[in-house]
Amino acid sequence: MPIQEDFSRTELEIMRRVSGLPIDELALAVASNLWRASQLFKQKLERDVLREHNLSFSSFSTLFIIWIWGPIETREIAKSQAVSKATVTSLLITLEKHGLVKRKSSKTDKRLVLAELTSAGKTMIEWVFPKFNQGEADMAGILSEAEQLELARLLRKVVTGLQIPLEDEVNA
Repeated sequence: MPIQEDFSRTELEIMRRVSGLPIDELALAVASNLWRASQLFKQKLERDVLREHNLSFSSFSTLFIIWIWGPIETREIAKSQAVSKATVTSLLITLEKHGLVKRKSSKTDKRLVLAELTSAGKTMIEWVFPKFNQGEADMAGILSEAEQLELARLLRKVVTGLQIPLEDEVNA
């Protein structure tokens, strides 16, 4: 892959380090920039929006998922966030202590736990989400509208391509 003028200093250093190894440099550039962009996105929103509400990115994501889907099983939250059920349980314990969520056993299977927002949780997510979205808009605003549409389309394609088919999850 030829060195391009728009490579960051970090990318140039990575390419120098891996030079001569039998790797796919373009795939490395895609993956590393995707990872770095997501980490910067997360850090910026935690710092600029979530910290003042005593929320981590993970706790905000959990509140958001519950807000969107209503009462939801903890295993579904874990799957949505690509984390373990133990991680979700820990997040829910913290959110429960703050009065933002409540957990209850499923009516159909007592082994399953459902999480739902309390009225304070609903108020919190409805207050914080517009601020969070403004942070998203500020970051997306680096790109033109056409670039935003294309990037959203391309990332959707990556996400779809990486999702494990349901039958594979059941057998895992």
